[in-house]
Amino acid sequence: MEQENRVLQLDPATNLPNRFELVKALDEELKNMDGNTNGAVMVIGLDNFQLVNEVCGPNVGDEALRQITDNIMNVLPYDIQLYRLDGDQFCIFWPESMPEEMEIVFASLQLSLRDIAVIEDKVYCTTTAGVAFYPRDGKDSDTLLRNAQAAKTIARQEGGGDRISFFQEAAYERWRYNIMMQGFMKNSIARGCEDFFLCFQPQVRAADASLYGAEALLRWTSGTGEVLPPLEFIPVLEKTRLIIPAGHWIIEQAVKTCKKWLEYMPDFQMSINISLYQLEEQMLFPFVEDCLQRYDMDPKHIVFELTEGQNVTDWDFVNEQFASFRKLGVRIAMDDFGSGYATLDFLRQFECDLIKLDRSVIEDMLTREFNKNLVKYAIKLCHKLDLEVCVEGVEEEDIYLCLRDECEADAIQGFYFGKPETEDVFVKRFRK
Repeated sequence: MEQENRVLQLDPATNLPNRFELVKALDEELKNMDGNTNGAVMVIGLDNFQLVNEVCGPNVGDEALRQITDNIMNVLPYDIQLYRLDGDQFCIFWPESMPEEMEIVFASLQLSLRDIAVIEDKVYCTTTAGVAFYPRDGKDSDTLLRNAQAAKTIARQEGGGDRISFFQEAAYERWRYNIMMQGFMKNSIARGCEDFFLCFQPQVRAADASLYGAEALLRWTSGTGEVLPPLEFIPVLEKTRLIIPAGHWIIEQAVKTCKKWLEYMPDFQMSINISLYQLEEQMLFPFVEDCLQRYDMDPKHIVFELTEGQNVTDWDFVNEQFASFRKLGVRIAMDDFGSGYATLDFLRQFECDLIKLDRSVIEDMLTREFNKNLVKYAIKLCHKLDLEVCVEGVEEEDIYLCLRDECEADAIQGFYFGKPETEDVFVKRFRK
């Protein structure tokens, strides 16, 4: 009976002690811990083991797993037990261990997994490990395993894996906060984007400062009731592809608002940000076409801006997608020209109608002649290419006057002419 119970505590694929045995042994270690005792819990994950099963089949996968187990055990000291967790995860705990020792052990683990011979196949496997130290990162097995697992997950998600990561409270709280944000945003989108709203930043003609359009900017009210800035939640939307359903809502709300504002200003135009993730969605064009028809909107009043920070690798695809919108009559803009990925090569590759000059380009243009000439000739270059230029981030009158009189910019957007405003506040501009 005792032997039968013991078998139940072993993982059948690797014959290693399982999670139950790990928790029992770790709890015993922690229970006997005195004030000077410390140690480490390392959760080891195989980065690409799922592909082994999918490509080679489950039988080869099981054999590879046994080979991986043997290789890991061969690099561990004789008194350190390896445990099998669920899936492709293993674990060890190491009394009286320091970070440097964990790094050395992990380097040995990496080397042991570089070349796994299984029957006639060679399996290449990388690994990511998360480490939590006791008692610093936890005084019970549940907390330590959770924190080591979190460190591994964060290392894989943010660093691409194939490395070791030590638990850090600040990084964990940021990661946990992002997970919570994802949940809140998923629920919000499922309820019709009820916690999202749009603000609109005015765009004026440089020649006479007259209002001609606005850029629609997304805002989100978190589960705590706080209105978060875009830099906090837009990357989460894009990373999780929630930007696709949210993007539909943004487009529809912006088109609907623009239609109302055309009653005040027949030539008004609305700028809407579009990310690469949205372009990859096959239903984007049919949705936009249907939306314009439903609101009886002339497409010439809509501008799509390729959003900032986009590292485009397939320009043929991007231009092909935007070409269909240009045929409809929607104008296309390059956002944040002069910063990040938006360089001269961007200008050479991207087929667009409008350039939005980034605010970083106009910094110090009044105090450095070189900077002013850079802006001036960048605008001249765009004009030579039949591209309109809107300068973003204008906050001072002197810069506006220089852009108008010396640089001959076409349009201006920035705090000097107005911050992003809700619809009811923006409407007051039409009544002035």
